[in-house]
Parts: sequence; structure tokens; C-alpha cells
Amino acid sequence: MNILNALKTLYNKITSKNASGGSIGAVVQELADNWPESSGSTVVIDNTLSKTGQAADAKATGDALNGKAPTSHTHTASQITGLPAAPGNATTARAGLVKQAAAVAAAAGESPTKAEFDSLLTALKNAGIMATS
Repeated sequence: MNILNALKTLYNKITSKNASGGSIGAVVQELADNWPESSGSTVVIDNTLSKTGQAADAKATGDALNGKAPTSHTHTASQITGLPAAPGNATTARAGLVKQAAAVAAAAGESPTKAEFDSLLTALKNAGIMATS
């Protein structure tokens, strides 16, 4: 279905008449000129914020939210129930938290020396990124 036919179908659904326009602009103008004042349906507003299937009243919603805790209200983690435990340190068997390894100087030449390599291993082990044994 092209846009013109879609607009004509929409016009028919809204007005129960057939659109006579031969262009998109003409059918849009017919829609604007013949838009019904009321579709016959009404929107029921729930001022109590307790009914399903009804629109919530914006003021009642705002008033209800204003009665809740302010955004500055905070809790420490120990005051909140149901939080998962913080992950422990990483091991060779499980993932966990690790700290950033200390900076290690870049190798001086084409091939790292034993001392340079050991320095990297030590930094990784001390950070908990690599197992110590």
C-alpha cells in the first residue's frame, strides 16, 4: 500500500466517506477539513491513582510523588536489604575484584631482559591480576 492509499484508507475510517483527492496533499487537506469534532469516545481520568485501565491525573500523580522520599534521601549499603555481597578478590578459580597494576617501564631494547620481565610479573601478582603460585 502506498502513502496516498494509506491516507485514503485512514480518511475512510475516520469519516466513513471516500476521499476524492488525487494527491497526498489533497487527502491530508480533506482530513483536516472533515476531521470529526468528537470521536464519541471519552477518556476516563483516575484522580485516585488506584484504577487499572484509566489514565492517571497528572496533578494527582505529581502530588503522590511529592509525598515520597526526596532525592536527597540516601542510605548506606548496610541499610539496604537484599543486595548481593560484594565480589571478593579474584582467584585462579573465580572472577573478582582486582586493583590496577603498578606501572612497569617499557623494555629498553628489542627483547625484554629477565629483570624487565620479572618486574612485569611482580606488578601483575601484587595487583592480584596474576596468581602468585
